[in-house]
Amino acid sequence: MEKLSQSQIFNKTMKYTLLRMAVPIVSAILSLIIIKIITGIVAGDSGNKMGLISTLIWFILTFGIHFGLNFFIGYKFRAGQMAIIADAVSFNMFPDDMGAYAKESTEYRFPSGNEYLSYRTAVMKSIRQLQMELNTFAENKLRVPVLGQLIRFAQFIIGHALSYTYDLILCYTFVRDGKTLFTSAADAIAVYWDSWRRIATNVMFIAIEIIVGMGVGIAFVGVIVATIISPASGPFAGGLCGLAVGYFIAKAAKVLIDTRLTLKTLEAYFEEAQYADYSSEEYEDMCRYSKAYTKLYRKALDEAFAPPAGGYGNDYESYEY
Repeated sequence: MEKLSQSQIFNKTMKYTLLRMAVPIVSAILSLIIIKIITGIVAGDSGNKMGLISTLIWFILTFGIHFGLNFFIGYKFRAGQMAIIADAVSFNMFPDDMGAYAKESTEYRFPSGNEYLSYRTAVMKSIRQLQMELNTFAENKLRVPVLGQLIRFAQFIIGHALSYTYDLILCYTFVRDGKTLFTSAADAIAVYWDSWRRIATNVMFIAIEIIVGMGVGIAFVGVIVATIISPASGPFAGGLCGLAVGYFIAKAAKVLIDTRLTLKTLEAYFEEAQYADYSSEEYEDMCRYSKAYTKLYRKALDEAFAPPAGGYGNDYESYEY
């Protein structure tokens, strides 16, 4: 069987990419609707502009809605896509019913938004802290100071974490579904710790693409929205709304970047994972660099010694296609 190409996998899972992009886009649209409503209520016939309290209400509603969309449905789109991508890269095939497979895999690993949020928070904090150590290595050992600086700036722009790295770990979590949730997460981060050199050739590309793409996107969309909104709501509220909408649009665009980079690096990451076999000393070595990873590793140990609950332990190859 001919090996599936990155473009084939990307095109085949485009439905999920578009669904993931829809979450920030819907957030942006609702944000505009909310500010128009609040502006109408505040201004009325008197022509007053939005004040600090009304702007704060808009801000809370906007990002509350965005969080709610991600908490209830957004994570399912992302996790479902990574489950399919992990399967395609690992076994060079797609499930017959990708929708059913994505739903089953996601519900199996993350029965609710709470489980996913706990997993995501633990993983992202661990990545953030460990990445700082890798950045230092890139500067001191590889003697490429610009590389480390670009990585740091890129991480600042996108929330102090390379989110495509999180997608690699999420893919590993689905492949290793015979392990408990935090055990697979601890192993996945350890694989990244060991394999980052193999995928480091993409880091410069990541930094430049994210910095330029998101920076231009936020500025361009933000200025347009602020220009339209400011006359009615006031320059402060209009400018803030412009930044928020620009941020949401950039988040939507970044989904494409993250998906492409995940596909570009996942095969090398899985090859490293295939031969990974870590001792407790190696886990403890990572714990020295990250308090967040220490907490995650302890959760993994708690899972390992917990009484069987029947929710885990199924072998990945037992799924029917």
